[in-house]
Amino acid sequence: MARSAAFERFLSAVTTPVRLTRDSLDEIAGVSAIFDLTGEEREEAELVLIAKLATYDGRAATALANVYCYRAIPALIEATSERAAPTMRVAAARTLFELHDYSGEPAMIRLLRMHEGTGFNRGAAARLLAEFPNADREILFEVTSTDPDPTARSEATRALITLVGLDDDQARSGEVLRSVSGRLLSSLTTVKTEALAELREIIARWEAGETAEDLGLTWRSTNKAIRRLVNSIDSRKANLSTHGLDEVTGRERTLVDNLVLLRLDVDRRAVRAAATLGVHRAVEPMRELRARTEGHARAEIESVLDTLTGRSG
Repeated sequence: MARSAAFERFLSAVTTPVRLTRDSLDEIAGVSAIFDLTGEEREEAELVLIAKLATYDGRAATALANVYCYRAIPALIEATSERAAPTMRVAAARTLFELHDYSGEPAMIRLLRMHEGTGFNRGAAARLLAEFPNADREILFEVTSTDPDPTARSEATRALITLVGLDDDQARSGEVLRSVSGRLLSSLTTVKTEALAELREIIARWEAGETAEDLGLTWRSTNKAIRRLVNSIDSRKANLSTHGLDEVTGRERTLVDNLVLLRLDVDRRAVRAAATLGVHRAVEPMRELRARTEGHARAEIESVLDTLTGRSG
């Protein structure tokens, strides 16, 4: 039978090969023509998109969410199975969620626990998991510190902070949560474990009724020496700026130590700064770092460890 021009536009959009651009990977260009369809043509168009799920094209799942196609639910559930690529599983689970079906939650937990797909896939899964009713926050805690990819850890941390209601702009931009989030990106287990314990305590106290101000989450340092340290991180200076930092105390000193810790695994200048400033919390992380380091870098770590352990008696 003859098809309308709108249906032909839709069909052309769905059958056009994917072009490797960000926009074309996110959605099917021109698929919005489906909104111009009614009756049998609309039903047929939806069936075309449902069939496309079998090719594990996540863009089809997005399109089905946009048209609120509830009859796609069985096919979407199938697309969250282990047979599908991780990208497809996340897209299908997201569409199911938007159709008020929570069948995709176990697939997201499995994907996160098995470290399947890319860090981007797992980050998207963590964000989605946090949106489910009674979301399993322990999975998110686990991802923040054990996922091998920093992108996944970062997204899981953000999702967890949002889930518990700590996503106020002032709290998020304060030194405490930024420091915790930064240290959770470290490749050093000792650094991540300490940061995770701090995050758990913050959340527990927050949920017990303390305010962001009580927890110091809105605090931002105005200390010029600390600003110089921060600015030197992205500079090409031979050493991080530590001038004037021996004088800082309290939470400013804690911030300085945290800045050194979060840079240990990626910046040898932080190793030297740990010795200069006497950052004793860096001892265990540097022992961990030493175990995977060779040559001159290892010798430098050993020298700093001798300095720090000597100072601590």
